[in-house]
Amino acid sequence: MPTQLRPTLALVASLSAVLTAEVAAAQTSAEPEGRPVHSGFALQTSLVSTPLMIGNDFSGFPSFEGGLAFGYKYDRFVFGIGFDFSNWSESEDFRVTDPNTGNEVLGERTTTSYSFIVAPELQVALARSADRRAELFGAVSIGLGTWDSVTTVDPDINPQPVPLDDVLRLRVRWRVAPGVRYWVHPHVAMSLVTGISGNYRILDPDSSTDNGETLGLTALYTQIGLLGVF
Repeated sequence: MPTQLRPTLALVASLSAVLTAEVAAAQTSAEPEGRPVHSGFALQTSLVSTPLMIGNDFSGFPSFEGGLAFGYKYDRFVFGIGFDFSNWSESEDFRVTDPNTGNEVLGERTTTSYSFIVAPELQVALARSADRRAELFGAVSIGLGTWDSVTTVDPDINPQPVPLDDVLRLRVRWRVAPGVRYWVHPHVAMSLVTGISGNYRILDPDSSTDNGETLGLTALYTQIGLLGVF
């Protein structure tokens, strides 16, 4: 081998060794397949079991309502604002005597109620698997909203004037819970949460009356959710 080629071959061999080492290091440090994205816009849909509300009262029996939240994920933190809306009605039949004809007629009384809540929420991954696909997280949220009920009678044989309603109706809800989340895709995760929820319906009248009322119920709740980060 000519003497003048030896330095060139040595240099080529050194560069090859360096490149091989860098490729091996890059392969070793590459993120495991399926690891969730580090940050991005977050959208969560959920199905939540909550205490049943009938008319103006809470009932201990569970019902289900949907939830929708928008936010942002950064590493192990998910910040968001959730929106919950419920609308329900109940009807009952009754018999009443028509004062004009003296005949007994069958009527129907319908009560329609709604509830709307806006709830900021924070989720923090407390522990994660090595590939970060399985997470144990904590969730806390505090919501504030409103509610109302309207009763109609058909036929309305003896209509009365509708009084001016200056009553403030507030709905307050808080939730604290642990949960388990699994990332089935780098951008999609499924979660299951079970914790404690407090629900309050507050009737705050105007200053001319004193018939205010606060109705509260604390109970366990369960939430099944689907989280997408993009």
